[in-house]
Amino acid sequence: MDIRTADGREVTLRGEGLGPDGEAPTALLDGLEAAAVAQEPGAEVIASRARRA
Repeated sequence: MDIRTADGREVTLRGEGLGPDGEAPTALLDGLEAAAVAQEPGAEVIASRARRA
């Protein structure tokens, strides 16, 4: 996932984990995006994606 921080830096966050079995990729992304923005107040998500294993 790529985010832009409040000060304008672009940061790429990468996950190695797996989501719950049967969870829709969009539901997983919603949670991950919310967590990234909560960790970096004022940040915005530029791009993100999830794929099935």
